[in-house]
Amino acid sequence: MCTPILLTDAKFIVTPIGLRLENGASSQGQTAAGAAATPHPGGALSALALNRNRNRNRNRNRNRNRNRSSFKINTGVLLQEPWQEREILHKALEDWIDLPIARPPGPEQLRQECVDLLKKQYLLHQPEGASRQAEILTEANLELSGYLKPLGLQEGSSFGATEALFHLILALTDEIGLRYKARFDVLRPNQIEPRLRPFLPNPNHASYPSNHSFQSFSVAFMFSRMLPEHPASSELFRSARRIAENREWAGLHYASDTRAGHQLARMITPILEIACKEQMFAAVSEWI
Repeated sequence: MCTPILLTDAKFIVTPIGLRLENGASSQGQTAAGAAATPHPGGALSALALNRNRNRNRNRNRNRNRNRSSFKINTGVLLQEPWQEREILHKALEDWIDLPIARPPGPEQLRQECVDLLKKQYLLHQPEGASRQAEILTEANLELSGYLKPLGLQEGSSFGATEALFHLILALTDEIGLRYKARFDVLRPNQIEPRLRPFLPNPNHASYPSNHSFQSFSVAFMFSRMLPEHPASSELFRSARRIAENREWAGLHYASDTRAGHQLARMITPILEIACKEQMFAAVSEWI
């Protein structure tokens, strides 16, 4: 048997590419079984180690290339800080800082709204709620699929200016929404109704209005102003409502938060048109 010879006559040497086997029997031109020695200079184990390293390096290179592509998509012009647009927005602060959206409900009405959230919480954890759970997890991050799919687009498509516009709207409305949240300072639903178990952790800011609702409807309103006759505008509004209501299903927002986000989006659109004018022109040129 070859095992005793391997244990007594062989030794392993560490090399930069892995372990190399030096076998006394192989060095004499014969294996323990009397066959010709393997042509690989390090023996069979060394060849296996080398192949594993090659495969590992090949996979690393593939991942590196994949990450480079993703980096270009995710950190290129689409995600640059829009300081010029913010400057325009801040100069017009008096025009949007005190828009007449409805005041948030009182504690008793919020408790009533929580009854509906408890029902949604139950349904979310039923088998038919699996698809909505996946949507909620996806929409927790900054991504555009919910706004691009209704238009027949995917991220990284040739409609880069449209994607950049959507990212710009999301960035500007995030700041605006946080200012209104701080102004009204409404507790999150599970702080009113302890039986609620949010599907995601509560964000560290107030509840009213819903920023997901505000941002999603802002994208829909801006696209409809940019291309009022586009047949997919209605689908974009449906997707915006789905994204907004998913936050209710997640136990993070009241229905009144969603309504306020829609109101604020409708009122803020003229301001966004001014701040995003250059990017809107670039986006329109992709469609006309």
